[in-house]
Parts: sequence; structure tokens; C-alpha cells
Amino acid sequence: MKRIITLSIAALIANILMINTANANECWRIERQLNEAEYRLRQGGNQSYMKMWQKSRDHNAEELPKCLKRFGISNPSISVANGSGAANHQYYANEALVPIDTNNPQLQQVIKTCNYWIQQHNQNADENNRVMRNTACENVNRMRRELSNDKPQEQFTPVRSLKECAKPNNVFDNEVKECMQGLREPK
Repeated sequence: MKRIITLSIAALIANILMINTANANECWRIERQLNEAEYRLRQGGNQSYMKMWQKSRDHNAEELPKCLKRFGISNPSISVANGSGAANHQYYANEALVPIDTNNPQLQQVIKTCNYWIQQHNQNADENNRVMRNTACENVNRMRRELSNDKPQEQFTPVRSLKECAKPNNVFDNEVKECMQGLREPK
């Protein structure tokens, strides 16, 4: 009977720790998105990107205090201890690794690098590891965006020579290109 009660208590404690870690991870994710938006705004960009990052910053700045209050967390970077507790140490919630869900070898390598820095940060959550993790994982996101935005390259097959289609002063524009493809008559 004592063994069943002990196991039940152990399971309950493990459950509470997992829930608290998940709660801290949720708030940490919001904080990370807020920091990312602020970083992007400092970097600058075109008007549409700036509006998008401002919207993200404002949304996450509004959500972070709500998350912290909802889960009773005083600092989003500090969460439940997941090891033996030594005095004056801050414990960070373990961040999950990024799944390698692609056949692209370059993207796989970038994900492996991101996962390496996630592991380093999970083991030792200092500023250097945080910066390296954020940079490596942003590279994953950037590469995924670039790969998703790739459009098949237009095949240029000239029917006429550049000399036949050239404009005065050797101007080369879309009309010249269309002429070379046989879509326009030479001028």
C-alpha cells in the first residue's frame, strides 16, 4: 500500500513539474517572439516587413504579461528546476529540439546546428549560448522561408540574337528579352 501511495505521489510531482515546465516554455516562446520582433525592427527593412514586425511586437508585448500572470511566473526566463538545485542558479525550461523534417541536406545541416545550440543552452543557459541558439535557429527559419518562396526559374530560350533585338545604346529590357524569345518583333 505504501509503495502505491509513494508511486502515486511521485507521478503527481512529475506531472506538476512537467506542467510547470510547459507553462514556462509557453511564456518563454512569447518572450522569444517579442525579442525577435524587436531585433527585426532594429535591423530595419521595407514598410510591409516593418508593419509585420511592429504588429508581432505589440501582440507579444501584450500577451507576455498575461502568460506570466496566468501561470504565476515572476520571470519568463526562469522556470522549474530540472536537475538538482544548487544555490544561486537559475534553471531554464528545456527547449525542444527542432525536428529534421526535410530532405534538403543543407536545411538538415542548419537544423542540426540549431539543435546543437538548443542543447548547449539547455545545459548551460548563459548569454553566449542564448545568442548562438537564437542565431542558429533563425537561420533555420530564414532558410525555410527562402525554400518555400523559391519559384521555378523561368527558362530563357532565345529564338533571335541579341544583336537583332537590341535597342539603341545597347539598352536591354523586358521588350528586348521578349523579342529574343520571339514574343515581339524586332524594332
